Amino acid sequence: MTRSSPLASGPSTFTRPRILHPLSLITSLFLISVASAQALTLYTGGTAPTATVAPAASSAAYTGLAAYDPTTLTSPPPPESPVTGLSLALPPNSQSVFDSGRLLSIEQKGNFLGFSVELSIANSLMGNSPANLKVPFLNYMANIQTRAGAGPIIRVGGNSQEDSTIFVDGLEDAAILDKIKVSAGVTDTPVINYSLDLFHLMANITSLVNAEWFFGLAFNETDVTSPTGNIPVAATWAQRILGSSLRGLSVGNEPDLYVDHSKRPAGYGVNDYVSEFNRITQSVLSDGSLSNPVAFTGPSVCCDVIGFEMDDVLNAGWLSNNVNNLAAVAVQHYPTNNCKINGNVINAQDIFADFLNHTSAQSLVAPYLGNAATVQAAGKEMVMLETNTASCGGFPGLSDSFGAAMWMTDYALQMAYGNFSAALMHVGGQNVYYNPFTPPPSNQSTTKQWTTGSVYYATLLVAEAFGQSNVSRIVDMTPTPDVDANNIYHPAYAVYENDAPSRVVLFNYIDDASGANDLSVTLTLNGSTLGASTVYVRYFQAPTVGEQYDITWANQTMGYSFGSDGRLSGTQATVTITCTDGSCVIPVQAPSVAIVFLSEQALSSSTAAQNAKSVFSTSVIGTGSATVDAQALQTSNGQINGNGGSTSKGSSSWGVERIDASRIGGSVIVAMVVAVLALTS
Repeated sequence: MTRSSPLASGPSTFTRPRILHPLSLITSLFLISVASAQALTLYTGGTAPTATVAPAASSAAYTGLAAYDPTTLTSPPPPESPVTGLSLALPPNSQSVFDSGRLLSIEQKGNFLGFSVELSIANSLMGNSPANLKVPFLNYMANIQTRAGAGPIIRVGGNSQEDSTIFVDGLEDAAILDKIKVSAGVTDTPVINYSLDLFHLMANITSLVNAEWFFGLAFNETDVTSPTGNIPVAATWAQRILGSSLRGLSVGNEPDLYVDHSKRPAGYGVNDYVSEFNRITQSVLSDGSLSNPVAFTGPSVCCDVIGFEMDDVLNAGWLSNNVNNLAAVAVQHYPTNNCKINGNVINAQDIFADFLNHTSAQSLVAPYLGNAATVQAAGKEMVMLETNTASCGGFPGLSDSFGAAMWMTDYALQMAYGNFSAALMHVGGQNVYYNPFTPPPSNQSTTKQWTTGSVYYATLLVAEAFGQSNVSRIVDMTPTPDVDANNIYHPAYAVYENDAPSRVVLFNYIDDASGANDLSVTLTLNGSTLGASTVYVRYFQAPTVGEQYDITWANQTMGYSFGSDGRLSGTQATVTITCTDGSCVIPVQAPSVAIVFLSEQALSSSTAAQNAKSVFSTSVIGTGSATVDAQALQTSNGQINGNGGSTSKGSSSWGVERIDASRIGGSVIVAMVVAVLALTS
């Protein structure tokens, strides 16, 4: 995870006061055991004490876990010449977009921006067993599902997938995974053993929030040369248990860094990877157990290694030789790194301004535009399998800032415009700064809760920008420099559905509390009237671009550190703006992002159900708590036909496995998850 790309350089910084407010409501979790054939895990709402917020501090003074580092950065000064007005004429249809010299993307879904979960922390994030799911994690995922109309896309893999081993008969401690070798390094690879219960847990999450999965297969040298090794077994069981929710099996993780990470000998290159990829996929296919041979993803190169870039892999025949068995083509990309390579240490303050402009998103996506066209011509999807603000855990004060959340939203929309089909933010452990969400440390009291990272909000903005139609196409409408010399600070996107504009996304990256750089954007329909008398606007706001927690989307917040159960608190606010003579003037405060819904239908398609206490149609216990049918957990393990349970190679009776006491290591048949999945939005 060491890709480094140049971003637009920015001005020097200045200090501005940080505004804080206490969290109004968080939900405490507690466990009730029920003496019956089924155990009941009950989570109920309750008012917690006022959250305490540590003052801003330098990273040198802070010695705790990175995920809770209170470091804040100072904001770049506004440009010398404020821009207060901008006119944006929307092309009325797709042909008009093309005539204007711009392009519309492929059709996109609201779940475009998802998550890449490091295999080694899958249990701490998602659950300890198929019957013990982490309710806050479900809530974070449900927020996306209810807005996007599709379940979140989640990848389980990363560096720790490479030397992992599946134990079909389960682990001795009845865990879903065990770390065999653990090191203090942020990117050092632990050896992971995991059981079938990991797949059952993933399948149960799918049954609740309709999650879709990418899963990383091991790619160590021993298994690469073994046609009957661990990899075919893992691939087969992943597909059998996850069924149609499995989007792809990733073969290799950043192979361009294998030599640097001592995973392969010096001289290892593209042709070696292509040969190994072919051997491993053929070993899985020759096993004869996959029901769907269109199963694999790769090459997941990341880091601009000369001679091992995406173009080199494509030119080596990898795509054409494997096209019939590829579910997607994947790459991985970070704009910079905090890896301290050869003593080179990057100061987060020095690069903060690089993230606060549109040039960053454009420059990151531009190198992949040709690759995306090649992949689409082959009938495949292009996926950004892993990304975030910076590899090696991100930067204190930068990766967890409001500015980073604005940047992530811009970057995701730019990837969608560049015809990626999905982009996944990486999630690490307690020792990283960039997490979209982090569970409390295991040695902390259960009354302390999860911490929401600023970049999580980007998933909500992207979901609402695309809505639930699954036919949304996006165009970058950012004014050209001849129209607006400071265009990099306020990019604009338009979303089209059924050949007509439905939403507009407006940015104001400038940090200026004086109001001198607040922007008014006048929307028209290519010089004529929009045809709407009103439009509806939701705002993404914070006091400064350096803010960590005082962040709101449509007036709702995820709270402070140790203050979230994965649900938004506060009353959702949508501003109605009356248009005059077909022109709609949209105020965009500095700093903020605005999503403009051009019709009530567009607004409705992006809005979670207002009257739903839960995303499940079940009995309600207490306020905002819902039971989830245990039968759903028992039978949610894929859609593969079959009645048996053989683990023998070549058996035709491999079937859906059910959760039972022997597999979850307890005397209870199944635990019923009672999930706090009520959404206040």
